Amino acid sequence: MTPEEIIRRCDEQIAISGETASVGFRIPGRWGKTNTRRLWKGGPVGEIVNDFGDGTIYVMFSAVEVKNAVLKEIGVTVE
Repeated sequence: MTPEEIIRRCDEQIAISGETASVGFRIPGRWGKTNTRRLWKGGPVGEIVNDFGDGTIYVMFSAVEVKNAVLKEIGVTVE
């Protein structure tokens, strides 16, 4: 996904649920010793909710945290 697609997905969830909205992503990894995973190194931490058994997991993140982190990564000032 591009940063713009991630931001759009976060905005959609925030519009539905407000500032407490969650957003989920299927990412590479396995459910291991912890129940959390980062979206990228140094990125927001989310809770693993499913292990598909094919080397990918589904992780739920705070939509606001993900949006702010992506904006910071692409160099946009976050309020």
